[in-house]
Amino acid sequence: MPPADIERASSICLSPPPGKMAGIFGDGACGLALRTLARPLLRGETVVAVDGGNRFDPYEIGNAARALGGDGKDALSRIRVSRAFTCHQMEALLVRKLPSALARYDAGLALILGLPDTFTDADVPYAEACRLFRSCLSSLRRIASKGARVVLVGRAEPPRGSRHSSPAPAAENRAGFFRHLVRTADPVLLLNPEENGRSWELRRGNASPARLPGGR
Repeated sequence: MPPADIERASSICLSPPPGKMAGIFGDGACGLALRTLARPLLRGETVVAVDGGNRFDPYEIGNAARALGGDGKDALSRIRVSRAFTCHQMEALLVRKLPSALARYDAGLALILGLPDTFTDADVPYAEACRLFRSCLSSLRRIASKGARVVLVGRAEPPRGSRHSSPAPAAENRAGFFRHLVRTADPVLLLNPEENGRSWELRRGNASPARLPGGR
């Protein structure tokens, strides 16, 4: 897997078709997405990021910017980051704050890190989590339909060994939040760990109209 090839695939996901939401999912997805952001940031583009899994690492952007011959601090000055630690905070950011932030900073790219990670809290009733998840996706689709590029980044599945990856009854299986994003993103870059490294697959034009968790 030549590095240039996967970086090119990641760059494709930063420019989804109009009205679509792109995705980069799997092992190392957040680091790859952040490194790929360095080039548009150095070109002067502003990015608004919402971090739901404590995945934002400024060193990834800074190091990538310097590797391109640019100024890491300059690149980082053009990205605005908000963090959510619960599904309620995530929903509030995506519905109430993100649209105005994109307009305020004249940003054309919204990077959403770890969206489903915030929906695995067992203290939040499953029905409530589903309602908030649907609200988040509705807001992101509206944002995409108005011309902003929306890119979802994170795990393709819950962490192995966690209670969320166990074979729970379908109506309560929160792994569905992760899988739904993978099925609906277009384009989507999937990163798969292998014994001797990592494989990847870029899918375009084949997003499926998957049912949302909660039966809708």
